Amino acid sequence: MDEITAVRRLWTEVPEGSDEDLRGARGALLAAARAPRSRAWMLRIPRTGLRIALAGGVAAALTAGVLVAEIRPDGSDSRGVAGMPAAPPANARELLERAARTAAAEPELRPRPGEYVHLEMRTVSYVSMEGAGMQVTGTEERWIPAGGTGPWLSRERQISTAPAPGIALPSPQPQLQREPEDTLTETPACSSADTVTASRMATWPLDEAWLRRRIETEAAKATAVPEHLRFWGAVGTFVRESAFRPALTAALFRIAAGVDGITMVPDAVDAAGRHGIGVTMEEDHTRTELIFDKSTYRYLGERTVATRDRTTSFTSRPLSDADVDRIVRDGVSKGMNAETLRRELERDRKPRKVTMRTPKGAVIGSRAVVGVDVAQDLPSLAPHPSHVKVPC
Repeated sequence: MDEITAVRRLWTEVPEGSDEDLRGARGALLAAARAPRSRAWMLRIPRTGLRIALAGGVAAALTAGVLVAEIRPDGSDSRGVAGMPAAPPANARELLERAARTAAAEPELRPRPGEYVHLEMRTVSYVSMEGAGMQVTGTEERWIPAGGTGPWLSRERQISTAPAPGIALPSPQPQLQREPEDTLTETPACSSADTVTASRMATWPLDEAWLRRRIETEAAKATAVPEHLRFWGAVGTFVRESAFRPALTAALFRIAAGVDGITMVPDAVDAAGRHGIGVTMEEDHTRTELIFDKSTYRYLGERTVATRDRTTSFTSRPLSDADVDRIVRDGVSKGMNAETLRRELERDRKPRKVTMRTPKGAVIGSRAVVGVDVAQDLPSLAPHPSHVKVPC
């Protein structure tokens, strides 16, 4: 029998005290919590400056002969011993419900007109090159305009490579895009626009019935995905794009909690290397996870992992002269050597059979949210940015 069970059984027949009965015990507990201790336990509440010291609290509560409501990261309470962590969620549905409560308690960013929500992420992707492969770690930043109107910017760069499990590294390894690569997107203000972008999601209502219909509309586009996975995939897309708006993310978590077939992953690692607890739905050869902090249930990020080895083969389309010229121009603009590029592209002028391997355990794609704040303006653009215009 563990100690917590023994303590709970000790007080099962003691009636709960009234506010008057508990006032003295509560004062003793708070006084003990405020007292300086060399080994205080610290519980940090995300995105606030509040820290609650719990040293000596358990002893004070038991000495007073009362049970104090257990402090949970999601704001709920239960009968238990003060300062001890809440029981882990029993299943994926409960985990998502706790994550929704945590997200709903997050402060909303309220940028003024002309300002931007600045979102920072760490990324991991898998690069396959004809029987070889590697994991590529990078960064991604987004500047999302207040109110969803105006241009928004995405900035990506690659920073390092690592071996993928069970597969050889490419030789020679491809050159990383270490310099920032900017994409400036113009979103038109037309009510019929159907493309999902972060700037449009800035103005979405929080009504869950409306959001469910919007998810179903997005899911219907994924005709190449098995039907039972389409809704989950669309939810994941929306969660990924709404990380800057916690109230919307909370609503999406509540909807996701009702999806059939979701399961819990006891340990999942996000693109920033943080260990968390995940919710997933497995596909034929991959597992897509939403990852949360194990104690606060704050959303950390998402990842897609290969659950078995997979080999695919196809015949490549030959590159035309126009294709080669376009690729070389793009490469030169990023500092690559034109002659070297043309030499490497020469073999792709003819059709050839290509075999790609994805080993079990490879992180096919992952994003971790590492920062959200408000920026006064867009940064200066990197050289040679890409420009995209979303159609109506």
